[in-house]
Amino acid sequence: MLKALIAGNVSTDPTFLLFNAAHFDDCNFSGGAAFVAEYQARAVKALGPGIALLDGDALAMLAFSRSLHAVQDFYSYTNWVELGGGALVDQSLTAFPRLAPYSAIPSTGFVVVQGDKPRQTALVRDAEASYPEYAVVTVRHRRTTAHGLVSGTVHYEPGDDCPAPVAMTHDELSKDKSSLPDRTAQHEAAKSLGIQQTRHAWCRLNQLAHDAWGDVGTARLATWVADPSSAPDCSAE
Repeated sequence: MLKALIAGNVSTDPTFLLFNAAHFDDCNFSGGAAFVAEYQARAVKALGPGIALLDGDALAMLAFSRSLHAVQDFYSYTNWVELGGGALVDQSLTAFPRLAPYSAIPSTGFVVVQGDKPRQTALVRDAEASYPEYAVVTVRHRRTTAHGLVSGTVHYEPGDDCPAPVAMTHDELSKDKSSLPDRTAQHEAAKSLGIQQTRHAWCRLNQLAHDAWGDVGTARLATWVADPSSAPDCSAE
């Protein structure tokens, strides 16, 4: 199972090279959330009784690994960590939630910055500051102020929903390399959150499979794990 999930995860980059939703790039948060939900749903569907066991497991593992790639990229390619986000973007056991433009994310209160800003809203960032301060975005709406969530832009991907006043490139925000000396702490924080979200995604998949197929669904997933003691404790979720 692990090797199959790793292979599917790694292959997501070349397969979806020009698809920003698969990586939460270009402030495409609604697209990224829809991508995660869709591929988790595909994984659940593949576990159904109408698909042969080996074929279904292979399809489910591939779909699940695609969704994992996206949620792991979320923490590396957005300013979630720079804003002080220590909680997961979502800890529900239902389908991954929609991230609507200029909505507030319940776990942190961060406002999703995507597309044209609403009326009476200002977006502020100090582009002259050093890292990580330059990654802090503020959303001011009438008399309220909140942190603004953005992701890095990628020039070769079609579609860019990052408003110009607060836009940053992929390189300015990326934290997926431990070799960047000025981002060691941020890399470790993003890595930790990605691991936590991955473990939670396994619990979500088990719940979704049970909702769809009953005990047969969770029993099917249990066969993926060689050592049950190493699996996340979903009863604690």
